[in-house]
Amino acid sequence: MRAVLATYADAPVWADAPDPVAGPGLVTVSMRAVPLHNLARGIAEGRHYAAPAAPGFVIGVDGVGVTEDGRRVYVSAPGTAAPTIVVPSAALVDVPDALDDLQAAAAVNAVMSSWMAMTVRTRVHPGQTVLVLGATGGSGRPAVAVARHFGARVIAAGRNTDVLETVGADATVDMSAPEAEIAEALRREKIDVVIDYLWGRPAELTLAALEKRGPSEFVQIGTMAGAEITLPGALLRSTDIRLLGSGFGSFTADEVAAARPAILDAVVELGIAMDVTAVPAESVADVWRADTAGTRVVLTL
Repeated sequence: MRAVLATYADAPVWADAPDPVAGPGLVTVSMRAVPLHNLARGIAEGRHYAAPAAPGFVIGVDGVGVTEDGRRVYVSAPGTAAPTIVVPSAALVDVPDALDDLQAAAAVNAVMSSWMAMTVRTRVHPGQTVLVLGATGGSGRPAVAVARHFGARVIAAGRNTDVLETVGADATVDMSAPEAEIAEALRREKIDVVIDYLWGRPAELTLAALEKRGPSEFVQIGTMAGAEITLPGALLRSTDIRLLGSGFGSFTADEVAAARPAILDAVVELGIAMDVTAVPAESVADVWRADTAGTRVVLTL
């Protein structure tokens, strides 16, 4: 068969791959839609900590397909960007009828990041105020809806002010404003939980605004604004604050598997709709380096 293979030198390629062989306990799935979110891209390029040591593997970590007995399922497993895959039955969750293939493929990973942060790494509950750093991104927008779903008051922070006003937050912070204005806006709020997709300078400003104003929890998910920060030790000593990471490795595979049905139901219940660009899998190289900001690329098979 042909599949999308990682190269580590350039874009993935549509090339020959071994046909999958079903064995005991494995289910054959005909894939229809495979999203190219940040996790899938990071592994495909060899820069994510979960990436294999060498290229040549089939890319993709999730997607939507159909089993031999006609179930339409969301699949969470390595190597989904192929017409046919074999996976353990535990990797499959039925897709609600209200979600089409593209929306289900695009939404689950986007919602999962904040869902796991708010249910496993911490427990967001009514009466709290949650700040979403990077609320205008593909995962940040659903994070606002998830936080509201759990009863929190939500502050959305981001640079795209047009999008910022549409995410449904209770308050907003313009991260493109001068730093003094950002700091003042953050310090006006009593923030209980930070859901951070940015890191870098926005995280430094936020942590400084939390100084001596705890208790607070800062949950780090993404690094869109920078991979590192400067963090004064005195800030941690003087503040009741917990720094947490949320990603594969900070929660278990069983915890992710247990959450998937609730995440799919929440996508429907909350009316989360992703901006999707569908691209045939054989054209993956054409879109790999393209500017896809604001949309979620989904490979179709």
